[in-house]
Amino acid sequence: MTVFKTHLSKGLIAILAAVGGAGLEATTDLVKKNFEPALVSARNAVEDWLAPLPPEALIGINLMFYTPATSVDQPWAEAVSATIPANSCREPDGHDIVRVFDESPNGHRTNAVMMIHCRPSGRVSIGLAPQSGQIVNIYDGRFKDGEKKGFPGVPGSYHAGVLTMYRLDAVKPSGPLVPVNKCQIDNSCDMKTFQD
Repeated sequence: MTVFKTHLSKGLIAILAAVGGAGLEATTDLVKKNFEPALVSARNAVEDWLAPLPPEALIGINLMFYTPATSVDQPWAEAVSATIPANSCREPDGHDIVRVFDESPNGHRTNAVMMIHCRPSGRVSIGLAPQSGQIVNIYDGRFKDGEKKGFPGVPGSYHAGVLTMYRLDAVKPSGPLVPVNKCQIDNSCDMKTFQD
């Protein structure tokens, strides 16, 4: 009888663990689908309010795709870039940019559209839309000057590459502007000196 009780109790524990695990997974999915978007939205709103980008900031984003060259006259890399002023990102709903490849004399082999969204806090989302139509998110985070991130390719659309982000704005020098050349001070510069 005790052997039967032991097996019965082990069986009940196994059934309860399986049912509990399934219930926990269903609850996790429910919470993730319903509450995660609201939490992400709240986080973004707080970041936008507490730490907005400086108004003079200028963000540069560059995607470099590395293509295997089949001959010497074909390019080994293709790039697409975008520049975003902070004032655009600081709009209430952020700012969206869509970039495609410009036609070049050699054509291009990268068949994707770059989509960028920036928020007032400097949070940037970058996605690529390949020929398949399924958007591939390659970056979602707070902008960091000089950050680089590799991303995989999608067969038939684009090859693997590197995303690089830069802060392009310059700091205006303080103090008086001083001429570099002596002739600028006494207005004795000969214009022929500055020509080819």
